[in-house]
Amino acid sequence: MPEERGKDILPAGERIHEQVILPWNIAIRITLRGLKIRLGRSLITMSGVVLGIAFLMSVLSGDAFRAGLAAETRTKTEVTRLVKLIEDEVGTFKGRKIAVLISGPVTDEHKRRMLERIAARSDPQSIAVFATQPDRLVPATVPIPAEMKTGAFKLASDFADCVRDAHVLLLLDRELPRISDAALAKYLASMRQPVLLDYYHGRYDEAELQKINPKIVYSSLSYQMSEAEIKKAQRRKAQQEARSIWITVVSMLVTVIGIANAMLMSVTERIREIGTMKCLGALSKFVVKLFLIESLIIGVLGAVFGTILGFLVPFMAYMLSAGASLLVHSTPFLQLAIYGLASIAAGTGLAIVAAIYPAVVAARMVPADALRTNV
Repeated sequence: MPEERGKDILPAGERIHEQVILPWNIAIRITLRGLKIRLGRSLITMSGVVLGIAFLMSVLSGDAFRAGLAAETRTKTEVTRLVKLIEDEVGTFKGRKIAVLISGPVTDEHKRRMLERIAARSDPQSIAVFATQPDRLVPATVPIPAEMKTGAFKLASDFADCVRDAHVLLLLDRELPRISDAALAKYLASMRQPVLLDYYHGRYDEAELQKINPKIVYSSLSYQMSEAEIKKAQRRKAQQEARSIWITVVSMLVTVIGIANAMLMSVTERIREIGTMKCLGALSKFVVKLFLIESLIIGVLGAVFGTILGFLVPFMAYMLSAGASLLVHSTPFLQLAIYGLASIAAGTGLAIVAAIYPAVVAARMVPADALRTNV
């Protein structure tokens, strides 16, 4: 038979290999050369990725900027309300001693800004701070921020010294030891004004405190929402979440369609090139490898440019409307960084996925059929 005669004629060491498997570095080199030759078409393909990811990132960035500005506005309003409540009880902060009881570093943004605003209006060393342990009224071992040891602040060594001659006592933390009636009566008697302002509602009963000292003023700094307000806030939050989900889904669909269309056009118009490569001995796997590398490069570059563009456009728009200082101060940059990485990963992944099917179909074509294709 012909096949047997062929095996007898060609020695084992001189058999001809019809196809050669090229390494990855060769495939990358060929891909980069092809992108350079078809630079115009490559940029058009990349523009689909850029626009899709830019749209997605602009939606995410806009939501983040809007939420940050809203949170900043709420914080300023809340801090103004807190300071006004304290001023209503003690009057001006000049010439007043303010006692502050905490159980650790002040990390809450509302409390921190409230203390900063009070300190800006108070005399030096007029805000006495006593850091206690959560379970006992003894000095805490946790570190206190340096800004609470200078300027208007002074760190008290014991609680009696902290409240002596004070015009108001601020209870700032939820985890604070409950002071006994006898000790509280002694501390209130040493104050210039027995005003007790609690950041959290319901720690003490005002009627019971009146029995200890009839002149005491006890009030909560926290705002208690009514049931109607709570339900209204919950409905507003649910509507905002539904709106965000809908916008994100729509933006993802637009992104997928744009990227898939760009990559399909890029692969389809090169079917004749695929046929030429296969006629020259390229394996189908090698052809698929070339297109996946190309889609990876286009996806990464397009996603990076799209992410930058999708961040800059809403950033400039909000900066012109809200101001650079307010926007920079309220922007959640960590959240935006996560959004950016997710957008880059989404653009890269979608570009690769969009190129898999047409690349596989084209690689499986008979070389003669691929060469006859006129796209």
